[in-house]
Amino acid sequence: MKPIIVDDFKDDPQPLKKGVAKSWLGEMHWVSLPSDPDKDDKTKEAVVWCEGNLGTSSTRWFEKDRKFFFKDEKDMTMFVLRWS
Repeated sequence: MKPIIVDDFKDDPQPLKKGVAKSWLGEMHWVSLPSDPDKDDKTKEAVVWCEGNLGTSSTRWFEKDRKFFFKDEKDMTMFVLRWS
């Protein structure tokens, strides 16, 4: 039996962090993409996906510092299902 080494879990995906923020736009649901310097940055791909599925960045959704904010929880849920 092979012993489990911490490096064996290095390629496991990191969970997306989620939360709710209040702003002048009202309540916004947010998701933060994991940052891993060893892997490709998925932020640009995620922005393209949002633009294709949710329209251009506006009060419905926007991205700031690898954190995506959504007005509707269902939009955030679709994002999480796609990028987790």
